[in-house]
Amino acid sequence: MRKKIIIAIVLLSLMLATLGCEELSRLTQETAQKSAPSNLQILKAVELGAKWEMKQLRFDIGAGDEVAILLKLAQGDKVDGYFYLEKGESIDFRITGKSLLFSSEAQDRFSFVAEQTQGDTYTLTFRNTEAGDQPAKVTVFLEVIYPVGGSLYVPVEEE
Repeated sequence: MRKKIIIAIVLLSLMLATLGCEELSRLTQETAQKSAPSNLQILKAVELGAKWEMKQLRFDIGAGDEVAILLKLAQGDKVDGYFYLEKGESIDFRITGKSLLFSSEAQDRFSFVAEQTQGDTYTLTFRNTEAGDQPAKVTVFLEVIYPVGGSLYVPVEEE
């Protein structure tokens, strides 16, 4: 009897892990062609007290490209952050859950609370909108503060 219970728990755990991985995989594949920055750096990752975590990131985005950063959150989790351009002049920034939550074309602060209607995975998308004769890459500095139970996933450049 114990053996059957243990096997059932292991199978259930594997099944739930697979479903979670499939959702993250789907979200990352939707932006995989244009979402691998050439030099993403995590400048600082610290816990702020017992409840909050803060990450500071810097990354380049080529002309016409975009970078998508995923946040996995629980119902009611609050997120605060800001970004600015260290280099370049034009960026389109969006935060989406199941629908658009926030959009900005300028350096900005943002804040939102995870809601059941938006799901548990949120995407912070930065798109380089530089135009002109010599479109240039932009360098973005991003700081995000979120609950310790949340997770932040950054794109990995494919070789």
